[in-house]
Amino acid sequence: MLTVSSCALLLSGCGESTTPSETEPSTTAAVAWADGVCAASADLRASVRSGQTLQLAPAGSRASLDEARTQVRDRVAETRQSAAALNTAVTAVPPEAGAEVEEAQRQLAAQADDVRMEVDQLGTAADEVAAANSARAMGTALVGVKNALSDAAREVTALVGLLRDTTTGAGQSVRDAFGAAPACQKLDATPAPTSS
Repeated sequence: MLTVSSCALLLSGCGESTTPSETEPSTTAAVAWADGVCAASADLRASVRSGQTLQLAPAGSRASLDEARTQVRDRVAETRQSAAALNTAVTAVPPEAGAEVEEAQRQLAAQADDVRMEVDQLGTAADEVAAANSARAMGTALVGVKNALSDAAREVTALVGLLRDTTTGAGQSVRDAFGAAPACQKLDATPAPTSS
């Protein structure tokens, strides 16, 4: 038979055991957010690099012009989709993550906006390729695509560098979140190749 003091002790013990679980959802949510941001950044960087490997030197035939249009259209669409995914990931910071994570999110969102603007310019350059109706016009348009890819690569590299800085220079909760996120362990600040 339980005494009053025994019941009080049991209730006290139960109350203490709930404390860790109160903070765990916040930590888990922050790690999931950081993992999503790093994964989306890696996907976007891979997409930009893939675009920079295109052989963008058109010959004079109609078939070669059509092939150039198709390749540029597909690669740029992939890059724009990756940029949109990055924006979604960055803005998906959980409200319970805390002030330090929210501050890191604001910094990353600013850099993600710079990336988005360069990707928008890439889309404009791709439109020029789609409208080109001669080898000369295509050659000029493809130079614009190369330049836009180079600019996008620069901003993506800056984003990855910011992510790496975040893992070492931000608040403790941010460092913990990015340090525990698997996708963030695979990031490095190696610059994407530039168009020549």
